[in-house]
Amino acid sequence: MIFPITYVGLLILFSINIGAQWSDSVKVYWLDPVEVTSQKLSLSDYQTPVEKDNLSSLLNRNGFNLIRKGVFFAQDIYADGFKKGDLNVVIDGERYHCACPNRMDSPLSRVNPLELESVELNKTAGNIQSGLGGKVSFRRTAPIEPISIKAGLSGSSAASQSFDGSLSTEGYNHRISLRYSTGLPYKDAEGRNFEDLYGYKENFNYKLAEATFHGSESIWKYGAAFTYTENVSFPYLLMDEINNRVFSGYVSYDNNKIYFNYTDHLMTNQLRVSTGNMESDAKNLTIGAIGNFYEVFFRNWNIDNVIATPMTTINNNMLPNVNMYSVSLFKKIDFSKLSISGRAGVVHHSVENDERLNFYKTLYPDAESSRWFPTVGLSASYSTIFAEVWNVAGLIEAATEAPETEYLFIAVQKPMTKPNWSGNPKLNQPVRTTLRGSIGYNFFNFEAFATRVWNYVNLKKAVVETKPYTTYENVDAFMLGFNFSFYWRFIEMIAGYTNAQNTTNNTPLSEIPPLSISTKLTSPAIYNTVVYVKHTYNNAQLRVDETLNETTTPAWNKFDVGTVYNAGSFLISLEIENLTNTLYYQHLSYLRDPFSSGNRVYEPGTTVRFNFRLNQLL
Repeated sequence: MIFPITYVGLLILFSINIGAQWSDSVKVYWLDPVEVTSQKLSLSDYQTPVEKDNLSSLLNRNGFNLIRKGVFFAQDIYADGFKKGDLNVVIDGERYHCACPNRMDSPLSRVNPLELESVELNKTAGNIQSGLGGKVSFRRTAPIEPISIKAGLSGSSAASQSFDGSLSTEGYNHRISLRYSTGLPYKDAEGRNFEDLYGYKENFNYKLAEATFHGSESIWKYGAAFTYTENVSFPYLLMDEINNRVFSGYVSYDNNKIYFNYTDHLMTNQLRVSTGNMESDAKNLTIGAIGNFYEVFFRNWNIDNVIATPMTTINNNMLPNVNMYSVSLFKKIDFSKLSISGRAGVVHHSVENDERLNFYKTLYPDAESSRWFPTVGLSASYSTIFAEVWNVAGLIEAATEAPETEYLFIAVQKPMTKPNWSGNPKLNQPVRTTLRGSIGYNFFNFEAFATRVWNYVNLKKAVVETKPYTTYENVDAFMLGFNFSFYWRFIEMIAGYTNAQNTTNNTPLSEIPPLSISTKLTSPAIYNTVVYVKHTYNNAQLRVDETLNETTTPAWNKFDVGTVYNAGSFLISLEIENLTNTLYYQHLSYLRDPFSSGNRVYEPGTTVRFNFRLNQLL
């Protein structure tokens, strides 16, 4: 009875806020869910510099959460009950699909903070390139005409030891950027490293190197990039990223862009103490075109997996050369206080290796090698301002998306009594409806939302002739929650909570973060210098799906302090994260991944971080 009463009650609530944050010339706009450019929350000009290993300082707000799952940039994104592939991450309109089904190569790792201009956090499914739960859109700065140099240097010590250096030179509307990072797996608050906790042979150095080129001439733009990583530890899995290579390039004419990216990803368990061997060799190619009102892309994904034990060796075509074709159109109509947006398209999945069908037919006898899915997103929002200081808005939307590729076609045979992992080629596509609303004043904003999802894709256990399987099924679910923000003078407070329920099985929905509250006190600027203290509280998460072996997570508190000196052309900061050396871990579920370790991955202990940024015209 609580659900329908609450859902109807939200009809009278409101939606929308837009904020802008400057972080070393980085702007953040979180739109939830409508663009109302007349209302902005202007945050402090002095913010913590953004690096790949602390993107949470940028994105942990307004219902968005980053969950760290290993060293460095091993983190993934969640928002208002949606997660991972539900939220499309694009960079200048380019999609970067994961080659790893466990999302080791999350699209967030493709971001170079030195080139970053803005981030748009949008939870509306009616926009172009939005997934079922919305999208995160990063924008790079455009190369400038004057000759200039940008440099970044950051490092950390104590519990987390790392080095990150970057250099960018630009002029005559062209830019070249170089970056190199390295470090060791961090220690938790009790001084335990990955070797102590998670069965590693030793603490292996991770490395990242990348080079990018961007240029423009009149209304033409073009660019290319190469990124390489090695020995990135993922203790929540049974394998680690041994190396990952990403090649990408693009050319655009008057906001019409053609691009490609190719990922070569190798993961093994060779960094661990183990009597057996596992290896997955993944390749992903994405080719796309994007404009103001359209998007077209093609994806080819293939993964070969080997599981070797002293007793047997199993060769898996884990993603059997799957092709994905997508076409969509977008239209938005703005009135004085009303905005209507919509997109429509079609997605086609096909398996080129028909022999792999026999694996799926063990569970799904009528499985087919190809599927067509229509995709639709419609949203209507109304916003108004009264008494010159209050803003009120509401949104209603509906959307449907194709299931994720791995949900349809992943195929992993495992030895002995370990459960095989099978996609479900018969899945129906999810359908989402959302009511969202907010009310805001000069210094605060309160948002509430109610989402109903039919055919939400969830895990399912099955048995065939005593052999256990883990597969996917469609369930119905709802998500209710709120997000609150308060900015007044030198005080910043952000809070959010989502309650999600699997109504088909009458169990809590898995992988839902608990109530989170962060409070930040910042001093007035004295000689371009500010000092801040930040407190983060995460409540215990007791709502878990025990049928999927999800476990509860205790509450935790964390304090950070820091000082930032910003002289315009250069910036220096010194921060201490987890000041009280609290032992804690984030709430997340591991069983969703076919090679999960079941380990609870603890967060770093006290970490001292130093940042230096230079932006100088020559």
